[in-house]
Amino acid sequence: MIKRALVTVLATFFLLHSGSAAALAQPQENNPTVDTPTGPFTQNDRDLIIKVKQAGLWEMPMGELAGKVGQSQRVKEVGKLLMLDHMKLDQASNKLAEQFGMTLPDMPTPAQQSWMKELEGLQGAEFDRAFADRLRAAHGQVFLFIAKVRTQTANDAIRPFAQVGIDIVMKHMTLLESTELVSDAGRADPVPFGGVINASLQNPEGGSPNMLVILVVSVAGVVTTIALLRVLRPRKPVR
Repeated sequence: MIKRALVTVLATFFLLHSGSAAALAQPQENNPTVDTPTGPFTQNDRDLIIKVKQAGLWEMPMGELAGKVGQSQRVKEVGKLLMLDHMKLDQASNKLAEQFGMTLPDMPTPAQQSWMKELEGLQGAEFDRAFADRLRAAHGQVFLFIAKVRTQTANDAIRPFAQVGIDIVMKHMTLLESTELVSDAGRADPVPFGGVINASLQNPEGGSPNMLVILVVSVAGVVTTIALLRVLRPRKPVR
């Protein structure tokens, strides 16, 4: 289901929006929303593309690292799955950035870099626990922002991109939980490592998450979660 949605998003970019970036007006400081062929393009729409790009910049190498230094076979498998999904999301982010005339970052945020440094210094069971907690916490927080964009966007290119993002974040949280290593820290807001302030994943309004957003996200992801849990459930041996 998720793979099909990603293919649909990428096909839409190629067929409908090729070459449209040059025609877009640049956002003004006092009015960041611009009119585009696919609808109004807001600051939140712009931030979503950036956040997805930056998530991949640290999760892809950490997923690869999990396959090398992880002790648990499940952690190795989950790391590979996260890496592959973010490779596809990275391609989609790049296409959207080209479409909307954006320049994307080529480095993870300072907080993400601190988490990478932390994980690169660990091995075995210690790496497994930190990997599960760090990535589960990061997914849990960005989940709310993606849901907000999906709820509010009026842009026909951003809407499917946000929906795919919701589905993949739900999938990744469930995969990380399947390692049975996620602690209370992994279900809380991500805490920077080494004293780096994490501003990139904070709620843009600085307030509490909107309960309607949480409800919409939960409903949107429930099918993906149930399907994934069925796959992960141990099968009884045939007698």
